[in-house]
Amino acid sequence: MVVSGDGIILPALGQDVQLGMLYNVRTSELFAGISLWDNAVVNSEQTKDESKVQNAEFFYSTSIEDSRKKSALDVEGSLALDLKIIQATGSAKYLSDTKSSTHEARLDASCTVTRWTRRIPQETLSSMKYHRTLDNPRFTHFVAEVVEGGSATISLVRSASSEEEAKEIAGDLKATLIGVPVNGSADLEYKDVSDANREKVKISYSGAIAENVSTWEDARRVANDMPTMLAKQTNTLYYKLLPVDLLDSNANRLIRSLDSGIVNRTAVALKTGITARLRLDELLQHQVLRNWFPKIKGQIRGLRESFLEGESDFTEAARRLLPELRDGNTDYSTRISELRRAISLFEQRVRIAEQFADLKEKELEVLQSTVSSMLGQGFQNHLGGLKPESLTTVSAPRVLLSFGGGQINRSRHLLEKRMQSTELYDDSGDDDSDDEEKKRSEQEWFESSPTVNSVRAACAELIGLRPSAPEEVIFGVASVDKAYRPGEEKLVTTRIGDIILGYNDRFTIVTGMLPKAPTAPTLTIEEQGIALSWETDQGGDLEPAIPTNSYVVRYRPIPNPEKDGVLPRVTANETFIELEFNPPKCSLIPRKNGTGDSLFDDCDYEVMLSVKTIIGLSSWSIPAVVRTPRWPSVASRMLDFHERNHQTLSNPNRKGTKPWDMDKEAGNRTLFLGHTTIVDRKCSDPRFPDTVAVRIVDVAAEFEASIPAADLADKNNTIVTVFTGPSGHGKSTQINAFVSYLLGGDFEDFARIMMIDDRGTSQTSSQFVTCYRIRPFSPLFRGKTMLIVDAPGFGDSKGYQRDAFVSVAMSDLFSTVSHVNAIFFTCRAMESRTTFLTPVYTYVSQLFAQDVQDCLGTIYTFADFGKPAAHDTLQKLGWPLQNGEISVNNAAFTATLDVTDINHVRDMWLFSTRGQFQIMDTLLKTTPVPTDSSAEVMRDRVDLEQKCSLTEHKIFKTATEAWNLSEKLDGLADNIGNAPDAEVSITEDRVVTQDLPEGKGSTRCLHCNITCHEICPYSNDEDIRYCETIVDEKCTVCRCHWTEHCNMRYIIRTKRVTRTMVPEDMIKAWSDKTNELETSLLSAIDAYLELQQELRDELLDLSELTKNLMTKAILHDPSAFINYMDRLIHTARAYSFPPAKLVQFATAKNTLLLLQRVKEQGSAAAIEPEALFSILGSVRTEMHRRMQLEMHQRVREEKVPCNLYDTLYEKLPPSIKEKAPAPLGEKGMSTQWQLYPANLKAVVLLVKTVLKDGGVFATLAVKG
Repeated sequence: MVVSGDGIILPALGQDVQLGMLYNVRTSELFAGISLWDNAVVNSEQTKDESKVQNAEFFYSTSIEDSRKKSALDVEGSLALDLKIIQATGSAKYLSDTKSSTHEARLDASCTVTRWTRRIPQETLSSMKYHRTLDNPRFTHFVAEVVEGGSATISLVRSASSEEEAKEIAGDLKATLIGVPVNGSADLEYKDVSDANREKVKISYSGAIAENVSTWEDARRVANDMPTMLAKQTNTLYYKLLPVDLLDSNANRLIRSLDSGIVNRTAVALKTGITARLRLDELLQHQVLRNWFPKIKGQIRGLRESFLEGESDFTEAARRLLPELRDGNTDYSTRISELRRAISLFEQRVRIAEQFADLKEKELEVLQSTVSSMLGQGFQNHLGGLKPESLTTVSAPRVLLSFGGGQINRSRHLLEKRMQSTELYDDSGDDDSDDEEKKRSEQEWFESSPTVNSVRAACAELIGLRPSAPEEVIFGVASVDKAYRPGEEKLVTTRIGDIILGYNDRFTIVTGMLPKAPTAPTLTIEEQGIALSWETDQGGDLEPAIPTNSYVVRYRPIPNPEKDGVLPRVTANETFIELEFNPPKCSLIPRKNGTGDSLFDDCDYEVMLSVKTIIGLSSWSIPAVVRTPRWPSVASRMLDFHERNHQTLSNPNRKGTKPWDMDKEAGNRTLFLGHTTIVDRKCSDPRFPDTVAVRIVDVAAEFEASIPAADLADKNNTIVTVFTGPSGHGKSTQINAFVSYLLGGDFEDFARIMMIDDRGTSQTSSQFVTCYRIRPFSPLFRGKTMLIVDAPGFGDSKGYQRDAFVSVAMSDLFSTVSHVNAIFFTCRAMESRTTFLTPVYTYVSQLFAQDVQDCLGTIYTFADFGKPAAHDTLQKLGWPLQNGEISVNNAAFTATLDVTDINHVRDMWLFSTRGQFQIMDTLLKTTPVPTDSSAEVMRDRVDLEQKCSLTEHKIFKTATEAWNLSEKLDGLADNIGNAPDAEVSITEDRVVTQDLPEGKGSTRCLHCNITCHEICPYSNDEDIRYCETIVDEKCTVCRCHWTEHCNMRYIIRTKRVTRTMVPEDMIKAWSDKTNELETSLLSAIDAYLELQQELRDELLDLSELTKNLMTKAILHDPSAFINYMDRLIHTARAYSFPPAKLVQFATAKNTLLLLQRVKEQGSAAAIEPEALFSILGSVRTEMHRRMQLEMHQRVREEKVPCNLYDTLYEKLPPSIKEKAPAPLGEKGMSTQWQLYPANLKAVVLLVKTVLKDGGVFATLAVKG
């Protein structure tokens, strides 16, 4: 309310206010239709300038309070609007908006155009028609002045999660408005806001113009049109009130001014009440309460209803008392006291609501973080409600973290009672009467550190227990108010954070009763193993509530540097082995189990114990440590076993079995283990028919036969180790040394244990790929079955064919064995010859796909304590030495042992054993890799080599055919160049025509075909009857009727002509010979083109195979074998090998040359075949065209220059064009095109160039 002099200026707030209307300032009420004057008098028509406006302004506000101030609403006016004493409609309806959320971003963009101001004239004021109306005391003021025009507002509102976000979004919305229209001439421009803010913005429109504004596009359109449209409006914007006592002093009204303090206090109370109510509304929408904790939601709903009731009471009281306080005839003291008490009571209720909201926000935050962490761990959610009866349908145990009990699940919160009370409380704290209730209302579970800590501890306990629980046990969170205590039959109230066990159709409180770590077991060594005993310390309540199913023991070997010696058999962090025992208080870790020895002898073991209950395992006890005694090794047991059964084991007549054999040479006793063949796989390559490629044998099948072997395809329990490398480099000896280590062979044993019998073998003992399966006899196996693959060595004296067989055999191995753990390249430590290691390294690398790269290792045999010379060579070649290098000297495991220096032999045994320990340690750390990719690589490689062999023959054949064709083309060119050109003179009559002068014609008989009148004056056929040769309608020359004649514009005469020509018989003879040559040549070209197309396709196929190999294989390098093949050929020639052998080597080298060329060039290797195909194809097309010509045309055609070669030259690939003969000529230049024979000669030279210079043809022709 704006007071001006004795007048009051008020905003119309969308109401239609007219001059002369009466007003009650006590109740802010306008009386429409009641006036002191006739309406026609005070609101008479006035002449106005429609093109002018009095004022125009555009402003924006970021809060409803700011908008009200800019609309001339003061604190009293805003309060009246909030109390609904007055209403805002039309263009001002947005001023009645209230916040829809606690934090809200808002932008009101308002445009107001003032057209004019109308007043009641002075002369009209003094001539009241309805003077008696002033007798009514309700009328205190009248409308003396109105300001008219148009106003509209676009409101943008969006909820926010915090005050900071609200300010940020408000600034973003404010930035949308960057243009301000003035006097209706400017457009409203917007700056785009972010998509996230745009989607959630609520857009509304307030104005006298009917508009539907619901989108950003609508808002921009209306905003742009507002200045223009509002300039035509004549709505009341503001009005001025004058007291009625200005018209009549007797109409004096006693009006009080309201105390600004009480007005502000009332307004603030209303505003804080709205904020508190919004907080309660938002609590009800909290995501925790959507499906969880219905009792907490009920508490919030109950307090909210009480608060809404108090808010309604306060609003009604303020709406009633404020007008009464303005009336000077009322008891001011009573009314102001009543209003002040109503304000105080509502302020108290607001504080209670705020206190309650603070508590619940904190409670929901604690619940959300706790419950979310549990649900994130996979716990089930039963917070929506869970009854004991629901357990009858589930037989498995349920372990629940309960959020129940009176502290959290009370139906009404204690603050609700205070909210409903009409008594004013003293918040100063001096009144002790309310202390107890106050403490009770403030006693919340989440404010108690012990309670929160117990909840967190219970969470941690359950999360720790869940991984060890059986799969059928259900873990979850629930709200359980009543449950049983162990051993009791009466339900008791639970507490927040209690752990509840749902089992056997009842809920039991087991807080603090979850299985705990037992005491450390007592360990003693017995002949059968390690005996354990322990004490149970569970309480009397634990057993009935959580039954114990069994006890679990975990144990593992641990190193002991003081007792293990120089060769420890275990490392730190060995894998634990677990055994489960039924409730008896003592059990045994057996020395032997179904898979062989389970315990190392002479080794420390740590043992721990855990309790297994129906809901899971306890934590492990403190480790107890014991050391095992030295038991007989597997090797010594095998020697004893052979001694007892040697007659049976050494029987050579057992089918499919290699007998055991004891070599009793003095000082060199060696037991060669027998083995039984499991499967023989024949070679899949047709080059090696009926040849065993892969043999799998079971080593010492008779020894401790009860120990099972894992399936070969079981990648978790079968370790596949491949030993490969150069032939004669001690690979088989290395395998023997490794097996001796696995079986616990000792230098002091009376005989060595070996697996591969290489006695009497001069170079290599491996004739095919042999897979030795060894069952887990000793703890070193870690329960794994070993499959040791002995691959024949590369670089054998049998030459290239032998190496090819080894490659094919490895391909068959990959199709037999599904995975591989390690591949050891075994070579002499001092082998440094690159010429020797290069082909071997290449052979080995080309066997495997790239996925086994990390499985490749290196073993140097015949090593000493220095750096192996082979290291640098292998490093240069690219072998992955970073995967691990192991040096061994297996001199103590050779077939013949020199025992003259026993100390040296002992040292070599120790040196070897150290290396075998490293190998086994490596194997136990490997991850199995499938052999599928390597099998595919080998299939592609064999396929590539076979196709190369076929393509090689086809290359030679097509090259020979191309040479022959070029010779025939050369002969054809010579014959065509001899086309007949000797001419003779001939005289003959020739019919000629002679044109006649204009207007003249010749009369010709069509029937007789003669000219009857040479020059006739009539040239028109219709006038021919008048020709002088026509008499009585008949021609006097031919006697035919005149209609059989016609007029022609020329005369036909006969003329003697002499000309020269080639005799017909010469042309025919030349044509017949040329056609014969060309027909034969065309057939040859057709056959060649078909063969050449096949060659091109095959080379592209080879290119694709090579590309695949280079992508999949570790290495693909045919060039590494070429020098190797040269050495083999040189050796073969020097030793006069049979011619067939030399042919084999030459063929192999040609294949390698072709592979190398295809690798280097890829699909470009088919350029030469494609070029020859294109060249001869073009020649064939041109030849066929000329053959279709008639022989005389053909003779003439041969005398016309052509561009056959030049056209071919332009289409040649750059690599061939630079070596091809130069073009014969260019059109338009001084040098003209050449004749057809010269073009054929050039084509011949081009074909020979392709065959001689570069490409696969030249590679095989020159180097092969």
